[in-house]
Amino acid sequence: MKVVCYGEVLIDFLNVKENLFEANPGGAPANVAAAISKFGGTSYLISQVGNDMFGKMIIDSLSACGVDISNVKITDEYFTTLAFVKLDSRGERSFSFSRKYGADVYLRVEDIDMNIVKSADIFHFGSLSMTYEQNKRTTLELLKIARQSGSTISYDPNYRSSLWESQKKALETMIEPVENGFVDILKMSEEEVLLYEKGADNFYNRIKDKVKIFLVTLGEKGSMVFFKGKSYFVDTIKVDVVDTTGCGDCFVGMFLHEISKSLPVENLSEDEIVNIVKKANIAGALCATKKGAIPAIPEYSEVLERL
Repeated sequence: MKVVCYGEVLIDFLNVKENLFEANPGGAPANVAAAISKFGGTSYLISQVGNDMFGKMIIDSLSACGVDISNVKITDEYFTTLAFVKLDSRGERSFSFSRKYGADVYLRVEDIDMNIVKSADIFHFGSLSMTYEQNKRTTLELLKIARQSGSTISYDPNYRSSLWESQKKALETMIEPVENGFVDILKMSEEEVLLYEKGADNFYNRIKDKVKIFLVTLGEKGSMVFFKGKSYFVDTIKVDVVDTTGCGDCFVGMFLHEISKSLPVENLSEDEIVNIVKKANIAGALCATKKGAIPAIPEYSEVLERL
């Protein structure tokens, strides 16, 4: 089964000491693709990097994970997007981005091999590929093609306030793919849900006729999954948190890797979906025990040992 991920790819500069930052490849869709490949799946990434040292770092890192990067375009026109990540005492993050002229924003529809999109069993994307009008147009075109081709479509909104002109604009844009019927699997953090509603149950009532699976990550508490009209709380393992960067993406990577073995999703039983979410919770938790996103992805065998 083929999982195609589309969206931002960048360098996360993680604040390791005062005024000292460490560079790690990242970007939510890239992290998801890397996790899927590391867990033994087949993943492709559609994105764009600059023809610079950071673009090369990203290409090398994704290739080492086994991600097909044949649709990661290298451009001389723009610089690779950069994100600066500062951690608090609990390992939680705050972000600053250098993305106004970031390469991933300016990927055009005509630069993409649509055969990759059409052949995707699962097509995964995030909301940061809709922060500017030019990449929003590209995103919506790819979603139309994926839907027409029968792909299962996965969406992780991944809200970053500094990349939107206002919270109102962000909330309107982020929900648009769901309301337009482009999403089968929706994953959100508890914080993102609360931007819309008072709780996950309230938000699910709003979107239950639009999506087939709704996942809500709750950090160290675990996660919730809404499936076939029912909701399930799934707990997780305890770990010593070092850095939460990429944990949600690692969760998504494991979930999509496991789901890809059992398509269509309607065929899954209640027990199967809960067991898959347990694996995803563990993968996300283990990712938090190391610094960085892609470097912290655990081995599939490590997840099974803790299951």
